[in-house]
Amino acid sequence: MPYFNKRFNRMYNKILAEVKPTPTSAKLTYASAFDSNFCLLLRERRCATLADMQDAALEVESNIRAAEKLKSQAERRR
Repeated sequence: MPYFNKRFNRMYNKILAEVKPTPTSAKLTYASAFDSNFCLLLRERRCATLADMQDAALEVESNIRAAEKLKSQAERRR
């Protein structure tokens, strides 16, 4: 994910000011780059900035991985 964020920011920052999407549009485009469930989790966070959304994405990814790990451990115990 950090690599994706760097690439997204690099491309976004290269867009000329005259045609650069609004910050809100950039957040929607960023969130839409992920699957629908992940996108929904990001959009529900109502982040104020793209940077905040990128931080939230890292948190969401971490939470999903932790939940998957716990689920896997619970299934092995059965």
